[in-house]
Parts: sequence; structure tokens; C-alpha cells
Amino acid sequence: MSANQVVAVFDTNILVRLALGKTIASRRMWHAFTEGQFILLVSGSILSELDRVLHYARIAVKQGLPEEQIQNFVSVLRTQTVMTHDLYQVSRVEADATDDVFLACALEGGADYLVSEDPHLRDLGEYHGVQIVGLDQFQKIIGL
Repeated sequence: MSANQVVAVFDTNILVRLALGKTIASRRMWHAFTEGQFILLVSGSILSELDRVLHYARIAVKQGLPEEQIQNFVSVLRTQTVMTHDLYQVSRVEADATDDVFLACALEGGADYLVSEDPHLRDLGEYHGVQIVGLDQFQKIIGL
């Protein structure tokens, strides 16, 4: 990782937005990621949850997300992200403990930002030096 490069973790909802690519903003963010404008961290736990969520009928069927597109998206994440190893455990988000995996990944990987629209995470604002921001704010941070 370059010392100057921004390092981020995206929560599942942000990753789903990128997988769907329905908005210009999500397509720009995906392009910025694949072009190396920032480093994205994921963990096995995050990828497992993402795969499960992308297969929900309300996403895969109703949003018209074919299996091949899901597999391609997850494959790119596996090859172009920095994987953490689920070594950290965090118990911070009392209202939704499933959000703790994103904080753990961010801490383990030394992330600058955790990108989420989830109020349980956003209300923290910051966690052990990791700034918790929305997608719009993160886009401004990386110059999109």
C-alpha cells in the first residue's frame, strides 16, 4: 500500500450499490476503485455477507442481477482488494452487532475511512482513528 493512498472499507449496502451500478455515482466509484484511486479492504466475513445479500430475491431477481454478474463482481473484489483475516473482534455497535465486522476490518487493515449510510455506524462518527463517512463525502475525499 502506498503511504499516500486512501484506504477504505465499504459496508455491504455500499458494495451492493456498486454491484448494481444503477447510478452514475456508483459507476464512478467502481471505476475509481478498479483504477486504483483508493485501496479497498475486505474480509472473508464481509465477502460472505455480500455474497449472501446479492443472492436475495429482492436484489438478484428484482434488480436484474444475473449470477454471472454477481460472480464477476465478487471475483474482482477478491483479486483487487486487500484482504484482512478476521483476526480482530469488535463489540461496539449494540443496535446491530453485524456491523462490527466492518469496524474490525477497518482496524485490522489500518483504514482511513469506513464508508456507510447505516445510522448505527454513522452515529459513531469515528472509531479508533477510522473516520466513518457516507458515500457522497467519500467521493469528495477522493476527488470524484
